[in-house]
Amino acid sequence: MTDLRDIVAAASSAPSAHNTQPWDARIRSDAIELGVAEGRTLRVGDPTGRDTVIALGAWTEAAVAAARARGRALDVQTLPALADPAVIVRAERRDPVARLTLGGEVPVQRTALDRRLTYRGAVRRVPGFLEAASAVVPPWIRLVPIAAGDLRRLSALGTADTLTRPGVAEELASWLRLSPQHPRYDVDGLSDRVLLLPPRLAALAAPFTRRRRLRDGAARVARIGGDLVRRVLLEVPVQAAGEAADADHFVLVVESDELDLGTGAALTRILNSPLGLPAETVFEAGRALMRVWLLAAERGIAFAPHSEVLDSALAQGELQYRLGLGRRAVPLFVTSAGRPMAVPPRSPRLG
Repeated sequence: MTDLRDIVAAASSAPSAHNTQPWDARIRSDAIELGVAEGRTLRVGDPTGRDTVIALGAWTEAAVAAARARGRALDVQTLPALADPAVIVRAERRDPVARLTLGGEVPVQRTALDRRLTYRGAVRRVPGFLEAASAVVPPWIRLVPIAAGDLRRLSALGTADTLTRPGVAEELASWLRLSPQHPRYDVDGLSDRVLLLPPRLAALAAPFTRRRRLRDGAARVARIGGDLVRRVLLEVPVQAAGEAADADHFVLVVESDELDLGTGAALTRILNSPLGLPAETVFEAGRALMRVWLLAAERGIAFAPHSEVLDSALAQGELQYRLGLGRRAVPLFVTSAGRPMAVPPRSPRLG
């Protein structure tokens, strides 16, 4: 029992969109039942459940790494609820989505869980990282580099487009922790330190995250501003796939042609589903992402995720066109990566 409690505690440092920490880990004898915590999903910003499933996969891989660091195996079994929107998107039921069973002894493997970094400031490129990272993911995943200029534009387009959707700005604001006085500053969400906000700006914006009337008013302004920015950015022509790519920025892409997804109507249903992939595949991609992130941590490399690119159908479409990705190549994660040029601030919950 003690081993499992330690493993659950160590795995809690896994990444998640907006630092929502959507996992609900329950210890059952020699196993962990993993579910989705009520109130910790992004119903508006993540309506397909993509980010939640990836986070659950990342948590699972973190738990496996924590078990190995203690010389124990952890066997993973996904369960049918993983594909149920009532569980994944709305967290209406507490059905477990995976079961992690404590196995026998294995050679101790050190882990970089306590060194995993997220940093949104200036970074220095680490040559050879993307090639090394490609060796720790399954063959149906590609890590595709993207040019810095392309990423900047797609990030701006994705942000502007998602802000025009009713409820997105309000939901994002509810996860901002811009002042130590916020009651959940040390628990979850995105803090001013992690976002690298200047103290005066954070102090000015903090009331808009805690007072509903101010938050709703700011969201209306954000929707208007987002629409204006989106219109401007859509006037900028996008070139098709080219050679100008930068390994400091990459996209995790699932090549569904490399998977056995069936044929005919069964395959069409999967491709037309909200995720565009089986939930189990997205879960396994989340596990692979965690392995890449831990490899990065071993080398002092930080990630700066750009989920806004995939949260917008417009930005994702332009991303796929720019990278020459066909319909069956599904991007699941976009990030910048590099060695921080300053000491990264730690999330308050990690100390």
